[in-house]
Amino acid sequence: MRNKILYFIPTTSADSSPLSDFTNRLSARYNPSILPRWSLQQLLFRSTPAPSGTDSEFKPSPSRYLQVVNLPDHPSDTFIAITPSPSDPNVGGMSTDPTATVISTPAGPPSDEFVQLLLTKLGPLWQRRRAATVFDGSTMEVGSFQIRAGDLRNDSGKAQVIRGVLVEVTYIGHGGDGQDGEDGEGMVTTFWDELGIKGAREFKGSDIAERNDGFGHVRLWCKVLLLNDLTPPKS
Repeated sequence: MRNKILYFIPTTSADSSPLSDFTNRLSARYNPSILPRWSLQQLLFRSTPAPSGTDSEFKPSPSRYLQVVNLPDHPSDTFIAITPSPSDPNVGGMSTDPTATVISTPAGPPSDEFVQLLLTKLGPLWQRRRAATVFDGSTMEVGSFQIRAGDLRNDSGKAQVIRGVLVEVTYIGHGGDGQDGEDGEGMVTTFWDELGIKGAREFKGSDIAERNDGFGHVRLWCKVLLLNDLTPPKS
């Protein structure tokens, strides 16, 4: 996971996207090879606040977020991540830094059944906030780098809004997997800086707390996707 960095390029207005500017810059500088397209899906739920009690010492527990996510590297799996949300002045009073608890389930009917359980029997405990998708995103390769880019769209059930562009840059290295001992994140940072993209927020795998469960990449994606919900949209 230390060979890739995710970037989020926010929109400057509700009806525009920086995707074309990014792909034009990349194509003009590197003439990348085009690879198969990709997609991403996320359903976000927030824990229901406990009712206020009469006891003056009663303190409601902090909100938690539950994400149901399908990621491009694992098309046969669905990931379920639960994240707490302590205060952070940088993200509207919320934080995306706490380590998520993650489990996986097969994509398709098993994950669909879990979502239905959330929407019905567990509805009093978890409030659905919205869905987010990347549909028909671009995948490109430049030398030892693979780049995925696509519009991140929020769907509230009434309308879809483009929040920005998600970009994943992976250093695959000379061995093809980025595990050859090189500073993969450093290589990605240099590659990104040369593109001259302004205003992007950077998310490194090395910033995610280590756990021996193999889900570090999932926590990295969930951190970015949760930030999308906690950050007010551009008007």
